[in-house]
Amino acid sequence: MPPTTLTSSLHPSNRDAISWNEKGLIAFGCHSTLVLFDTCKLEVFQTLEQHTTAINLVCWKPPLDLLFRIKSKAVINDNIRYCSDINVGCASSDISGNIFIWDIQLGIVAASLRYLTTNVNDLKWLNWPNSDYNLLLSIHSNSTLILWNIDKKERIWEHKFNVSIYKISMDPFDQTKAAVSSVGSSLILLEKLSSLHWSDSKITSMTLEPRTIPNSSTKLNNSSSIIQLKYHLAYPQLLFVLFPTEICLVETQHCQVIFSSIIDTGSPLVQILPCAEKDAFFLIHQNGTCSFRLANFHFSDEKMISELDYERKCSIDSMQRQSIRLRVMGASICPTTNSSFVLLINSGKLLIYQLEDARQEIEPYRIGMINDFIELNEECQMRVASKSGQLRLTQYGIYSPLSTTITVIRMRPIDLLNTSSEPSLIFSSKIGQLAAVGSSTGIIHLINVCGEKICKFKDLQIHSCPVKCLEWAGPNAIVSAAYIASLSSSNTVRNDIFITDIQTGWKRRLRPEREESPIETIRVSHYNSYLAISFRQNPLEIWDLGTQRLLRRMNKRCPIILDMCWSGKHHQSKIVNESKTKIFRENLVVLDNDNHLYHVVVKGLHVRDGKEVSTQWKSGAAFLRCMVWKDDVLAFGDSAGRIGVWVLGDKSHCRQSGLGNSTRGPVLRIVFSKLAGDFTLAAQHPTSLVIWDTERLHTVFVLQRPGLSVIDIDMCGLTPVYITSDGMLRYAISDTGKGSNISLSESDCPFLIRSTHSNILQNLICYISNFQQDLLQNLFKIDDNYYNYLLKKLEKFEQNKLLKIGFLGQFIGLLSLTNFIKIVENASNKDGLNDNKYLSTNLLQFWSKNWFQKRMELIVRLLLSTCKNENHLEQAVEKCIIMKKNELAIYYLLNSDKTINNTKTKDDIKFNSFRACLLSANFDSENSKCLVKLNATNLIASNFISEGIQLLSLIDQGLDACKYLISQGLWNIAIIYSKIYPNCDFVEIYTRYAEYLITNGLDKNSLALMIFASLGNWQKCKTLIEAEEEEIC
Repeated sequence: MPPTTLTSSLHPSNRDAISWNEKGLIAFGCHSTLVLFDTCKLEVFQTLEQHTTAINLVCWKPPLDLLFRIKSKAVINDNIRYCSDINVGCASSDISGNIFIWDIQLGIVAASLRYLTTNVNDLKWLNWPNSDYNLLLSIHSNSTLILWNIDKKERIWEHKFNVSIYKISMDPFDQTKAAVSSVGSSLILLEKLSSLHWSDSKITSMTLEPRTIPNSSTKLNNSSSIIQLKYHLAYPQLLFVLFPTEICLVETQHCQVIFSSIIDTGSPLVQILPCAEKDAFFLIHQNGTCSFRLANFHFSDEKMISELDYERKCSIDSMQRQSIRLRVMGASICPTTNSSFVLLINSGKLLIYQLEDARQEIEPYRIGMINDFIELNEECQMRVASKSGQLRLTQYGIYSPLSTTITVIRMRPIDLLNTSSEPSLIFSSKIGQLAAVGSSTGIIHLINVCGEKICKFKDLQIHSCPVKCLEWAGPNAIVSAAYIASLSSSNTVRNDIFITDIQTGWKRRLRPEREESPIETIRVSHYNSYLAISFRQNPLEIWDLGTQRLLRRMNKRCPIILDMCWSGKHHQSKIVNESKTKIFRENLVVLDNDNHLYHVVVKGLHVRDGKEVSTQWKSGAAFLRCMVWKDDVLAFGDSAGRIGVWVLGDKSHCRQSGLGNSTRGPVLRIVFSKLAGDFTLAAQHPTSLVIWDTERLHTVFVLQRPGLSVIDIDMCGLTPVYITSDGMLRYAISDTGKGSNISLSESDCPFLIRSTHSNILQNLICYISNFQQDLLQNLFKIDDNYYNYLLKKLEKFEQNKLLKIGFLGQFIGLLSLTNFIKIVENASNKDGLNDNKYLSTNLLQFWSKNWFQKRMELIVRLLLSTCKNENHLEQAVEKCIIMKKNELAIYYLLNSDKTINNTKTKDDIKFNSFRACLLSANFDSENSKCLVKLNATNLIASNFISEGIQLLSLIDQGLDACKYLISQGLWNIAIIYSKIYPNCDFVEIYTRYAEYLITNGLDKNSLALMIFASLGNWQKCKTLIEAEEEEIC
């Protein structure tokens, strides 16, 4: 069962290759393996192999729209599966330029993409509403932006920029907009993106001026000083730009920096993780310091001057206390809770943190949401919820991989398990075959290979230096040898040999340390009575493991030993006294570097001199490198890559494989199957692993991983288990050579993506309506602890069934459904005092007019306070006029020199003075209104739309102004102005906009549905839903 790979430390190119989706699944790259982690169970549930080079980008497919329609596909063999309530698509790219689209449940590559010989700089899904196709945007190293049709595996359009581009961020509120980072601190803002062609797209360039980086320094080497750019998920038209020690917030409509802060904690910034439902973010440093920051507006000069600040509410730096070598490679925030985030560490660890109330116990993942801790006050400012008090960041979970470098692997023999009469904690139905894996840090990992999942069972810190040799000495004992390679010309080291009880962790040194030749091989006898130790230059040693005494050290004429093995069949045991002391007679075969084979007999305290065995090698045979002995069969591997099999007692010559496959390189290690009577053989070559049928002496399959070396192998039953140069341990279940991907069964799937959830909404409504104690638990298949927390959470909603369904919808990742329910509940329960109770910041468009105006006033004041040129001032003043904040506009028109430095001309000063006088004039007379309206309409007709709209606002013609905007196709501006203008009926404008979305083939029925719901137009909602159902049927 999956996963079939255990990960290790990361490749440098794995930086930022991590993504978290709404179902609680974390995908990250570890070397060339895509690893999938279930946050609910805190375990890896799938590993996918197809890439041949390191993964540099990972991106989950975005959640589906509320009214997503399942349409029949023309291509029968299409591997991309469509489902209305689960989302399993994941895209990844590697440093070779390959892009793979995965179906994680089937464990297959649904689509493979590549553009010429270019590398991929960034990768983002394009969430086009109700699209018939899956769309993916990619930036390539030749400065080309490409939109891919994943279903047809072809490019829709491509555009080559005349400057280098690196990263892209998609606007979460408008899929036609994006931001791209360029050379130095330059940004490129894209508008009017299309899923059909590029020709209508609009490009706007702007250059930031970070205070900590001279712009010329990065332009010289044609690189970007921008670490990350990310659209704010809480409010539209806000873009975070991250530099190594500075954060900038850009208002994209005005191309204006409204917030800038230097963050200096002694460690560079890595990522900023904006929250979707509140104006806040998590800030991540390279040394693991994490902070949670909350937006706050400050005012001065009688509220004329405004300043935005993100105040730190809590932080954590637990990683700094572990090791100075650890650093953050990537981070991602949970899109469902917005209160949990994950750090990807260079050691391969995942650290999961949660925002918590300091006064309460830690809750399971997905129980606490960001809205539980942060709220809006009466002035539309963010604050810590009154019921929460002090906040804290808590490490909720961790995933620990293997050590940085693993050196050796040995499976626990099956016969040791069967013959053991000792009680053992590890003999249980959940623990299968154990593999002991030695590492360069001296840790021995115990790996459960054949249990419910391949996973780490226990770590034992045995040595303080790299483990070189490892053998099982019983079901609960391990003998291990380690040493540090000498940095001088000396050929001597201090060998470190321990015997360890894996149940208790108790260890004992077997032989004293001294300067000597390095240990090459250790072998434990069949009865676990004797230990043979071979050295690089010293003679062979035989030890008694029971008494831990040296039985014999061979004389100095002993040849250099390449390999040795004990007989598993030819042995005896004898009771010699009343105390039932046993004496064991065992046979050891030793192979030297001249192809000579020696037989050594050990009995009790006696070790006979080795006698050379008469062999019948073929003439001209290559030098033997390794051997293995099982029952009456001896197998050998030579330096030419051939395998030889010799059946003892058979007078025929040793059978050898041909020379045809000698290009694999020498045979480094061979091992027989662990099953009784089965002689399947696994042979390790430098870059491949070959499985042999020894009876017919032909290959069963060859497993080869391009770019990787095989470090060590062993057999788990009939299946090879091997470790490679990327530090991974793999369970080889297939002969494809491209990995060991297997599909997920229903029980293997994380419970939030199981196919049984296709009718999840129906079951939730049934659960809420008819409270059945066992329905929810049976639905999710979760443990009692999670279930109890869910019940407590649902009790807080009292009798509000709609909010209960909304919370459970959010719990399972149906975010569009949750947003829709919040809008419906808010529209149904307006009380005048708190008419925005249920809506979060990412639903700003559906806020009530009162709250919407409060928010826009905060932004406009901030825009006015941060103006850098006349264009910024002009756009901000326009919004002031629409909002009837004439005094504010007049103040900045007459005092703009406080913010605009050295860019104003005499004409600007004169023009601003006239405008200030115009804003202070009285237009109550009918003649004045008629004259202003006449000039306003003439200006609009002459394409001076902004000026005409401002004049109409001066005479209280806000509704007409919005209608003129609509006639010019400026819908987005019209719906905003209809809400911020005090006396404008926004309901009429919003209704027209929703109908426009439905009738003009824009495929934005989900947005239209939410607009009708926010207006309380339930009949329109019903009609729209019924129309969608008819189309599906």
